[in-house]
Amino acid sequence: MQRAQFKIDVQSDDPIWTQARQELWRRVEQHDFEPDTPLNFTRRLARDHGWSLEDARAAVDAYRRFCFLAVVSPTPVTPSEVVDEVWHQHLIYSRDYWVIWCGETLQARLHHDPTPGGPEAQLIYRRQYAETLALHERAFGPPSPELWPATHLRFARPRYHITDRSRWLVMPRPIAWIRSRFRR
Repeated sequence: MQRAQFKIDVQSDDPIWTQARQELWRRVEQHDFEPDTPLNFTRRLARDHGWSLEDARAAVDAYRRFCFLAVVSPTPVTPSEVVDEVWHQHLIYSRDYWVIWCGETLQARLHHDPTPGGPEAQLIYRRQYAETLALHERAFGPPSPELWPATHLRFARPRYHITDRSRWLVMPRPIAWIRSRFRR
């Protein structure tokens, strides 16, 4: 698969939305993350993360944009934590991910490589994340800060942790919970 016609440079004045990129984005938008099943991809994402269905749909939309950017970017891109959670779930839907999403929709292989860890990797991912935010802004406008926090916040500390809720009581931080309820 040749991807050269898709490349977007963050600093370039070249037009973002070429015909080939428009066709790619059309395919990305049309991918069905909510097939008519009781526990489809988006509902499972909401259930597993304690998100509302609306928040899960927003996360899936952010994931769509990220994957588009991953295909068109000349350099590696780094997801937000929310987008990374969606990506992790999509990977377990392996047939949909590899055959339909990568094979037919993106028409490119999109591998998820874990960090090797350490301060050098941290610097690389911070830089890549900042470049991803800039590329997002160039292609789609400013990203939502709820889904794409600023670089210094994204890399302050891990925000997500897998917890067995049958053994632990998990309570929202009062201010964050109040803000999430009244932000609309």
